[in-house]
Amino acid sequence: MKAGRKNLRRACDEGAAVTLAEGESIMQVLTLRGSNVIEVMDGEGVKSLALFPAKFQKSFWIKSGSFVVVDASGRDQALESGSKIACVVSQVLFHEQVRALDKSGNWVVLSGISNITGKFVLPRPI
Repeated sequence: MKAGRKNLRRACDEGAAVTLAEGESIMQVLTLRGSNVIEVMDGEGVKSLALFPAKFQKSFWIKSGSFVVVDASGRDQALESGSKIACVVSQVLFHEQVRALDKSGNWVVLSGISNITGKFVLPRPI
């Protein structure tokens, strides 16, 4: 399968600017829980479980520290109903896209995490 998932790859290669729809937010991957479940953290430091759809599994690889766009519109509803998975990954952000967001000023720096490297950084004393 030479051209498998060609539309996913084309969208990635174009490097289109990331636009967030209503209910979507950028989150950082903390751990991979197995199969298609990952643990993510939002800008406020709230951790939740997200579903990594099967259409991404053989096309995109993520690791701890990667950034993803997550559709969390039904997050509160899912948590109230007792479901542990609160959101769904809709896009994987690559290094070039993260850098473009950082330079544009639309980037939300996660508390305690460097914006580009994804490594934990201790705040400097004043």
